[in-house]
Amino acid sequence: MTSEILKNFRAYEVKHFQVETLKVESAVLQNNPLKDPPTRFNPLLVPRSEGPWPVIVVLGGFTGNAPFYFNPKFNEQNSVQVIDEAFARGEAPEALYVFVDALTSWGGSQFINSAATGNYEDYIMKELIPSLKEHYPVSHRVGDWCVTGGSSGGYGALHLGSKFPEVFGMIAAIAPDSFFEASLLPELYHALPLWEKYKESGLKVLEELRNGKLTKNRNWHTLLNAFGMAACYGAKGTHGDFQFPLDTQTGEKIPTLWEKWLEKDPLHFLPERIVGLKKLSAIYLDVGNKDNFHLQYGTRQISKILNFHKIHHDYVEFDGNHFDISERRPEVWKWLCTQWRT
Repeated sequence: MTSEILKNFRAYEVKHFQVETLKVESAVLQNNPLKDPPTRFNPLLVPRSEGPWPVIVVLGGFTGNAPFYFNPKFNEQNSVQVIDEAFARGEAPEALYVFVDALTSWGGSQFINSAATGNYEDYIMKELIPSLKEHYPVSHRVGDWCVTGGSSGGYGALHLGSKFPEVFGMIAAIAPDSFFEASLLPELYHALPLWEKYKESGLKVLEELRNGKLTKNRNWHTLLNAFGMAACYGAKGTHGDFQFPLDTQTGEKIPTLWEKWLEKDPLHFLPERIVGLKKLSAIYLDVGNKDNFHLQYGTRQISKILNFHKIHHDYVEFDGNHFDISERRPEVWKWLCTQWRT
């Protein structure tokens, strides 16, 4: 018998990368309103070559923090194993893969700054990215940095990539949250009766979530999505509370509040960032034609915006739904290989 002490816990073999963790003692998350941990653990797949390496920043979906991608799965490979084997076939790039820890009590942050969740944009851009550059021999070419994710992670990729083109030269977004009228508004109407029950207080909803009552509802994930997105887009004050953009009696949209939500919709902020988008070296969009949240319509509109401004991008629409996103990530790795070989 032989045994050894491994540097990081793992329950499977990773042959072509070293698994490491970048621990960030975040200052910007120190006093976040949800009292979520300010210490963040960001797992990495580190190439075995000397570098400098391209960097792929992976953002997780709602309730699906990117570090969870390291968890073993029953009867199938997880995302890390898929990358490892794809690299061996030449279908995933040799790069530093960074799996961002940005989970909140609501299930996600949308990777933006919010007075109701915390300053997760600042955590990524002002703390995590500089830490990567400090500790690893990464490429200094902007075109060698890609931010990617699916669903909420796709939203984050569009947001961060379009806002910080001097950091990220590439965006790869799968079924990105967008077109709030079709994707988010139906969720809000499902949650509206409970919002009224909780006296229109996000803090009372949070209490119900933490004591387990909210998740006992049959459609708890729909409710969680509605309240979680309200925390990201509808912050009220600085103590973690938020607002719904709907009248609880009539269901009518409250124009002043809804407009503030729409400012966070990629269909609204991307046209304001055309200069930044034109600086990017490559953009990839991917979505299923049967998306459960109607995100194919939002993604098509994003493509339309890019086409109108003559911004080259690759657009793929596959035959599937929102819950096929994990099967689409290998397509991103293949796409990156083609981009970095040219």
